Amino acid sequence: MMDDYMKKYREQMDKATLSDDADQAILNDLLKADSRKGAPYMMKWVKRNISAAMVAAIIAIASVVTVFAGVVGTIIKSNKAESQVEGLGAKVDVGESDYFDLLAGDTGEIYALTGNIYNSALTGRYVIAWKSTDQGDTWEELLSQPDELNDEKTFLAAGDLRKGEAGIEAIVILSEVNGKAENGQVNHVYQITEDSYVKYDMDEVYAQLGGAVHLFQAKYVNSHIIALIGSEKCLLYDTNTQKIVKNLPYDLTMGCLKTQDQFLLYGKEIYSCLNSETLEDQEPEEGLQEFVQMMYEKNNHEVMPPMDAWNDTIVCVAKDGIYEYKAGETTQARQISHTVNDGRAFNGLLPICKTQDGEYYVCAFDGKMGVSLWQIDGSKEELK
Repeated sequence: MMDDYMKKYREQMDKATLSDDADQAILNDLLKADSRKGAPYMMKWVKRNISAAMVAAIIAIASVVTVFAGVVGTIIKSNKAESQVEGLGAKVDVGESDYFDLLAGDTGEIYALTGNIYNSALTGRYVIAWKSTDQGDTWEELLSQPDELNDEKTFLAAGDLRKGEAGIEAIVILSEVNGKAENGQVNHVYQITEDSYVKYDMDEVYAQLGGAVHLFQAKYVNSHIIALIGSEKCLLYDTNTQKIVKNLPYDLTMGCLKTQDQFLLYGKEIYSCLNSETLEDQEPEEGLQEFVQMMYEKNNHEVMPPMDAWNDTIVCVAKDGIYEYKAGETTQARQISHTVNDGRAFNGLLPICKTQDGEYYVCAFDGKMGVSLWQIDGSKEELK
């Protein structure tokens, strides 16, 4: 991470109110975790040029509530999420990966974009995306990082999943450790499918952001436009021409939401609203603006809540429940007990999704510097 980015981060953290749990014990536990081989924490990612105190602050803030909304993927510490690797019968704990996105399929399956800590025995490549057809109990390999980066010095830093013409695909930022580079790392942006990948030219992007290390998030906007996000800018990038086509103001309290026909930057309210195909600025419909503002209030006025779109429905997970917005109407689809998130507000960086069967998959901080994945279906709340 870059110095000015962390400066802005610290400024916003100063405004946050922490619980009694956010103290020196957080740092002690984090350092102990890093000293254990294979510890299921995000240390592989955060060790790069971040002081121990800042690491502790990141985890402390995230494990409680923060005004900061979306820097990196989250950590799902799963109790039973294992991958049955076809042909070998081997299993890998998917839950020890960093999770960056969840996506629901058309027939009840779910997909997860994860950190690349698992080197496949089948392909010899590091897996970054998984598929589950049994409600997250077991997982099978889906997408892998490019062969040219197939080593332990490369880490998945951010990304987004979608269903493309040829199947599930991902736009990802892969960060390569390089002692000669600025801040010791080089970022690469790839489009990855099951059988191909494309590396995009980022020279113009890095020039506008002030360097490669200033890029920390990537999201899909439409079939050929992606959003590349820094601490102060959201750059819309055409993957066909490999050029920037639009520049949107951004800050660290905002998140992105792609609906059926719009691309939004939101937080306490909707700050930018574009037609996702033409990229023309639009006024958000009144009901949607009210929904976003209401969800921030429902989340205890502390942080933007996570949102996702399922067909023509926008799903939001707030402190007291799951809400949906459709055709100008807001409904509470489910209540959420204190068991899931200990009664805390949900942070907007947490991935969520809704399936065709009406099941919700929600990530929540578990209070132990990790994140748990929950399946919520009717009155059932099951830790995965």
